[in-house]
Amino acid sequence: MLEQTVSLDGPVAPRPDAHGLQPTPIRPAWILEGEPQAREKLLAHSTDGGTSVHLWDCTSGRFQWTYVTEEIVHVVAGAAIVEVAGARRRLQAGDTHVFPAGSQCRWAVPDYVHTMTCRLGAAAPSPLKRRIRAALAGTRAPRNGRAR
Repeated sequence: MLEQTVSLDGPVAPRPDAHGLQPTPIRPAWILEGEPQAREKLLAHSTDGGTSVHLWDCTSGRFQWTYVTEEIVHVVAGAAIVEVAGARRRLQAGDTHVFPAGSQCRWAVPDYVHTMTCRLGAAAPSPLKRRIRAALAGTRAPRNGRAR
């Protein structure tokens, strides 16, 4: 169970910690402007530990980011402008973006951004990666991993 709001005994008191998000400071050397404050919460992970899903949010500021693993970022609320390899893109609520492992980018958060992120680590089985990529592309990936 991710968050319990009601039990058999009645309502559960609201959490004072913003739904379990915990501070995850951005490396000081990566901060380019402002004082962005980031928080995160692990929602789920695969049994092999290679894939995980997180909630992440951040206040205003500009910073660099290097992706160790491939990440699929879906913006739940707010907005950010990301720059990858010289290309700028505005991400806002409802947008999804894939950041390949090893990519470096710059984030500019005007006010606030709240995301749900899926991290696909090296241990993630390749059929899972293919299915996720196919779902994002709006196609269906074969179960056996062979092209049809």
